[in-house]
Amino acid sequence: MYRFIVSLIFIAVLLLLGSCGVSNANAKKGFDTYLNTRHPNKYDILTFKRNFNTATMNPNLYWVELSLKENPEIVINFRWDAENNDVYVPDFYEEDRGIEALTHYQQQEIVLREEIHQVLEDEVVAMEVNVFNHTISITLDKDPTFDDFQFFSRKICSVVDKYPDTWTSEARVDFRLKGERKGFYELIVKPNNYDDSRESYRYHPNAIIINNYGSTKADAIDHVVQGKFSKPNAPVYLNRIWVHQADLSSMYLAIEKHKPRQDPYNKKMLTEGAGMYLVKMDYNNLDMKIMSYYDYKTISRDNIFLDLMEQLPEDYKYLIEDS
Repeated sequence: MYRFIVSLIFIAVLLLLGSCGVSNANAKKGFDTYLNTRHPNKYDILTFKRNFNTATMNPNLYWVELSLKENPEIVINFRWDAENNDVYVPDFYEEDRGIEALTHYQQQEIVLREEIHQVLEDEVVAMEVNVFNHTISITLDKDPTFDDFQFFSRKICSVVDKYPDTWTSEARVDFRLKGERKGFYELIVKPNNYDDSRESYRYHPNAIIINNYGSTKADAIDHVVQGKFSKPNAPVYLNRIWVHQADLSSMYLAIEKHKPRQDPYNKKMLTEGAGMYLVKMDYNNLDMKIMSYYDYKTISRDNIFLDLMEQLPEDYKYLIEDS
């Protein structure tokens, strides 16, 4: 009953605010006038609908999608302030969010994506480029080597360095094999003009990060870990993998040990974290050596991974120390 009343109140507020705002007909008329005056015969309107925002409580915002007539593949979207007859830009945005700027970005995005495909298509099985998220997914027919990472980094930088206003961050490049839903290796490619001095975490150029699930190699490592460490009612979980940044067969593993925990409100046997192993592994022969064990009775589980990373040999660290 309470939820029903709240829903009715919310709907009533929406209706009240909607009735107080600019009418749909007047909003559309104002936008048409703006578009025809500022950008005559340049765009087709795909979407124009009220976009009430509960954060701003502004009933005069509309969601707009436009396609460029000379190239319909270029579609931009933004919110329109019907009361002020202008593109709505939140206060925290520093970059230009006008129609011209959005169009330029989309044009550059298409060109940039096509150029990356051109420089890499002969070297890969498949590839996906997401300029907005600064991610690239590359499918290969065999595991990449250290030299492969350097090669791909140079090729990617040769393109993204030309578009500093469009590719504005480091590239996260996922390398996967055919049939994998996620790659084992992720390469951080830093454009030469990218300034990360204000970032909380700063990566070394060409840092190699390991995904500990979803790939053939990760599954193989987890299988070995389970066989060596897991016990009935006391499972272990492979939580992190750090790879030697040049010798890709040498790794450190963070393996969390669990212990039985009886929930008084549930008859099922549950487990809880008991501690963390730091294990060195040679992938070539699957040999593992326990380097240390951290018991949660004596060390906090919070920030355990940052503590472990500080203890890694330098060749396994991918973050810059002062970040």
